Amino acid sequence: MSAHGTKSRIAERRAELMVELLLQELEPEFISRPTVDVGYDLLVGFLNKKKGINTFAVQVKATERPPAGRFQIMRDTFERFAHSNIPGLLFVADVKQSKLFYAWLNAGKFSGTVNVSIPLIPLDESSRAELETKLRAADAGVSAAG
Repeated sequence: MSAHGTKSRIAERRAELMVELLLQELEPEFISRPTVDVGYDLLVGFLNKKKGINTFAVQVKATERPPAGRFQIMRDTFERFAHSNIPGLLFVADVKQSKLFYAWLNAGKFSGTVNVSIPLIPLDESSRAELETKLRAADAGVSAAG
């Protein structure tokens, strides 16, 4: 493997670890990794106020410079998350400055045929509290049949 490939893989792994640490701090019921490539990096579940479990698919991306408020992902990746019955969450990690950004990957009006530009929310104390509230909301995700 080339030095650039190794550096890129290290940045990706650092980003994954930053997100896993954040999620662990939010005290999920579980965090798991798919055993095959299904289009997301992690599956995480949080106990909600009605004692159910809200499950989310998480995509992690690494960057070595701060994103300028938006992040581009492949349209097919976006479509997979936006049209799934499991809510999708994108985390972008600035691995040089150890900062996280996030966005919900849901259907919306996004332009572009190959890439989709997603608005990011910088993770600070206020947005972290808001994220945790949404992860634990009783109405998060898809309602059970019945």
